[in-house]
Amino acid sequence: MAKEKTKDPEASSPAETAKTRRSLKKILIMGVLGLLLMGGGLVVYVMFSDDPPAKEAHASQASAKHVVNMPLEPFLVNLADQDSRRYLKLKVELEVNNEEAAKELEKSMPRIRDALILLLSSKTYLDLASYQGKQQLKEEIKQKVSALPDGKKVTDVFFTEFVAQ
Repeated sequence: MAKEKTKDPEASSPAETAKTRRSLKKILIMGVLGLLLMGGGLVVYVMFSDDPPAKEAHASQASAKHVVNMPLEPFLVNLADQDSRRYLKLKVELEVNNEEAAKELEKSMPRIRDALILLLSSKTYLDLASYQGKQQLKEEIKQKVSALPDGKKVTDVFFTEFVAQ
């Protein structure tokens, strides 16, 4: 009897193995290149996109609430402490609804300064030392200014400098 070659179904010829390896390498290279191209496209899109809808929404929101900050001259007042001489140096900005309101409020500036000087000089150092004391002072300033003619246009009060000694 002649020896018959039996083919092992799991073993394949070297040519077939090389082909499958080449096709696997091609698929892998194509996949990596595709990912690189998509990543590069994403980077270019993010860098060069303007996002106009977001800008338009922000612009419309800003135009709807166009506030103006009105800086006041600095205040330097003696505090109401009985045991020692202490003073307060304060710079305040008032936030108003628009330019027209700022111009109208400018006419009342002597009244505003007078009301704030009286308010500030009635405070003690301990009244102003804590965070809550400063917040309360902001509210009191807003109430004092709102009580004046054209004062209701003030929407907020900001301290830009606060020194108490």
